Amino acid sequence: MIQNEESQDRKKRTRTLRIPWAGLLKVAVSLGLIVALVAWVDWPSALRAMSKASPGELLIGFLCIVPTVVLAAWRWSLCARASSIRMPMMFYVKATYAALFVGQFLPAGVGVDAARLGYFMHGRARLSHALQSLLLDRLAGVTSVVFVMAIGLPFIWADLPPLLRAVGISLVIATASGLSLILVLDRIPWLARYGGTGKRRKLIDVAFGVKRTIASRETAGAFLTSCLIYCLMILGVVWIGRSLGYDVPYLSLLAIVAMAVFVSLLPISVNGWGVREGAMVAGLAVLGVSKEAALGTSLLFGFANAVVTIPGAFLWYLRRKHESIDPR
Repeated sequence: MIQNEESQDRKKRTRTLRIPWAGLLKVAVSLGLIVALVAWVDWPSALRAMSKASPGELLIGFLCIVPTVVLAAWRWSLCARASSIRMPMMFYVKATYAALFVGQFLPAGVGVDAARLGYFMHGRARLSHALQSLLLDRLAGVTSVVFVMAIGLPFIWADLPPLLRAVGISLVIATASGLSLILVLDRIPWLARYGGTGKRRKLIDVAFGVKRTIASRETAGAFLTSCLIYCLMILGVVWIGRSLGYDVPYLSLLAIVAMAVFVSLLPISVNGWGVREGAMVAGLAVLGVSKEAALGTSLLFGFANAVVTIPGAFLWYLRRKHESIDPR
């Protein structure tokens, strides 16, 4: 009995130690990439370019990004409806604003999903349905950004170096393969016959739930909404670029910005900072944009995405205050 308690205490201490190290590693990745960019790019020139940005065109770029938060909330509500969760639309708007704000300080993608899951649990949604809705939402986001990238690749294919061509094709193939695997989950013998219980059973049930709803009307709507989100983001980048003095055609930016957004979603940095900047500088260089202007574009784009989530700070504070007064 005593040995079991000691073993459980050791496991708890191990988990407690792992979490900070994982977070520190992601902070190190972001800082390391930013430092590398500082060494690679003429930083004073990039700051001068940003300081001389045209306010009017910069404002238009910002306004293009503003609706993306509400559209992300709508996408999530569609995925939740497909997962048999019924909540008022205002719940998703508040939760999305708060989760995106908190996600500014957490690992890319994962932090936002963890905050949204917390809102679902506070709203007494079933855990399996909540996880299914978040997986559907993440799936809609990933497939749509790769779809936008695939549409844009032909417009810049001749200018792309072999490495970026390989990355683009690999992402398209990997996404198509992942979707195909989801569609045949129930035909995998050991999954279909698995009769166990516990966490593994629950995860398998969630995976089957995603498979059942992936072709639903709600999921299709979530995919189209996600495409609109990324198209608005790319339009914002177009206007940010114009404010810095260069003009790249919208269709030429489809693949470049989509690639940058995709890598920024990987949970290897703090909200994609550093990773996104490196991808944008490398991608825009293909289109003849200077490294300094490309870095300025990426920083202003990231800053705009952070600013639009500021209302979430107030909403997150209200939620935490409510929990401290009336814990469930």
